[in-house]
Amino acid sequence: MGRALWRASVLFVLFVVGFAQEPRLPRVVVQEFGQGRAGNGEWVELLVVGTGPGTTVDLRGWVLRDLQGQGRGGVWLRFTEHELWQAIPAGTLIVIYNVEDRPNLPEHFPKDDFDPSDFLLVLPARTGDYFVLAQWGGLGNTGDCILLIDAQGSDVFGLCYGERSGQPLQLGAVDRGRASWYLGAGLEGIFDPKNWRVGLDAPGGSTPGAPNSEENARWLEFLRTPPSA
Repeated sequence: MGRALWRASVLFVLFVVGFAQEPRLPRVVVQEFGQGRAGNGEWVELLVVGTGPGTTVDLRGWVLRDLQGQGRGGVWLRFTEHELWQAIPAGTLIVIYNVEDRPNLPEHFPKDDFDPSDFLLVLPARTGDYFVLAQWGGLGNTGDCILLIDAQGSDVFGLCYGERSGQPLQLGAVDRGRASWYLGAGLEGIFDPKNWRVGLDAPGGSTPGAPNSEENARWLEFLRTPPSA
């Protein structure tokens, strides 16, 4: 009887530890990013997931950053307290780009869009109404990590690529002129690198501001459709 109880206790502890090591389901994810054609023409695309269709996320005070080098790395920006960020609907794509090197963005990069009613925001990374930009020194070519942190300082989503590691999602090399994007239709497989692709940051490869695959398009449509009353 004692041995059975001991074994049950051990199994319970292992279950709890294993569960704690699983990444929490994020409310917002990085679902695509690109290095641009050259220089520092980088961009990052976020997808607001919320807790499902018809929900919103308050992004005020959130931080998007990389982990290149020391301190604040190469990229660090904070979402301001602007009312735009108070309730972003699930299914919204937020594309943030380096405005200081616009000529090196891919030629199919979308125009600026400040109206969330179409579930798309395309915003330059600069200090103003929407962001406080500490710096945009670029994403590393040989490796880097991209991290999204909420207003309470908790990590929401993180990925690494190339020579850098330490986040729930580990991708291969995404160097100059390349991009990486998520192909899936839900959060279940987003931390599996098999569900990501790396290709050219150019037409026929990356898809900034648009779905990344047919499955991905169905997920966006699902998130954008409120539950029936």
